Amino acid sequence: MSDMTPFEALHRGVPPLPPRDDLEYWGKIREQFPMPPDEAYCNTGTIGASPLRVLHAVVNYMVQSMAEVTHVDWHGGGMSLLSGYSSYTELRTKMGKLINADHTLVALTQNATMGMNLLSNGLDLPPGAGVVTTDIEHPGGRCGWELLAERRGTTLHKAEIKFPVDNPGQVVEAFEDAIGPETRVISFPHISSEQGMILPVRQLCTLAREHGILSIIDGAQATGHIPIDVEEIGCDAYYSSPHKWLMAPAGNGFLYVKDTLINDVWTTLASSQWDNHEDNGYRLGQRGTGNPALLVGFEAALDLHFEIGPERVQRRIKELGDRLRLGLSRMDGAEIVTPVHPEMCSGLTTFKVEGVEDRAIQDELWRRGRIQPRALREGKGVRYSTHIYNSEDEIDRTLQIIEDLKKGK
Repeated sequence: MSDMTPFEALHRGVPPLPPRDDLEYWGKIREQFPMPPDEAYCNTGTIGASPLRVLHAVVNYMVQSMAEVTHVDWHGGGMSLLSGYSSYTELRTKMGKLINADHTLVALTQNATMGMNLLSNGLDLPPGAGVVTTDIEHPGGRCGWELLAERRGTTLHKAEIKFPVDNPGQVVEAFEDAIGPETRVISFPHISSEQGMILPVRQLCTLAREHGILSIIDGAQATGHIPIDVEEIGCDAYYSSPHKWLMAPAGNGFLYVKDTLINDVWTTLASSQWDNHEDNGYRLGQRGTGNPALLVGFEAALDLHFEIGPERVQRRIKELGDRLRLGLSRMDGAEIVTPVHPEMCSGLTTFKVEGVEDRAIQDELWRRGRIQPRALREGKGVRYSTHIYNSEDEIDRTLQIIEDLKKGK
């Protein structure tokens, strides 16, 4: 496969999934991806590597739809040539199954940022109402609130998360300190983008209810990565980007809003269903013409996730992340930024190495081992993602290369 061009790799047959008890199960799962076998992709936190099954679904749909374009009758019949207007009930039902939500409460979006902005624009918050976020927000989870403060006169406060974080209680205390009498919303990530910290979302949502305020979660790093049950979490809204850990094509997202709130969220992108309160997810998900092949790819990614098994995927991601963190913890001069508390870490690990620049670690891992993580902004560390297309050998080689760098080899 390493001698194939990317186009040839795409159009080779998609291998069947191995039997669940296959001793080489994860090695055979790796064959589902077109990446060369001697290269390790460790930047899922930015964008996931889509498997062949998803890529085939997207490309084949696009080609077939154009081959059959003359057969489409706009009064009914033929393939869908555009998205953005239909209800996509089956796809939303599958997404709802993954997060334990009725499909009428799930809207399809383009990404997490769109979901976040549908909320900040759609909620009727009066001037002076307070929103509390954190000081570790991704711009996609922060800037909609900043715009609302500038435009509508709401106030914006940040819960200060002080690292190192040793336990979930420290995060809850930071929010308790930031909430004031004017606060109407707390907004926070399920997993922080730079630090890879899993926040205690259930406790934070309980805190919000105790104060009679809304809880909104940025799940961009969580979907396909860790378990999500919006009923158990108790959040009022949850949005995400399945193009990361669920490995769907970029250009897909979803927004969940609780049944007690969704009727009060105004439509931001208005089309023919803008006032459809029988299916609020359909109402909020209309966004104008898009590429239906991306939704076909989204559904293929969900199907594969269910076929492998969400619990099995999540367990594999965590095991590899734990292996990396254990190796780093035994290494002199290595600082793990991500909390190592078992409830607060999984497949995203950010670390620093004394005496070695972050960018040098990224560059040397690629040069010496064909391993590609991501160096964050200056001084923030190296963020390393572990997913089902990674292996124990890749983790061990990573640790050895870092050891050699520390020794000046």
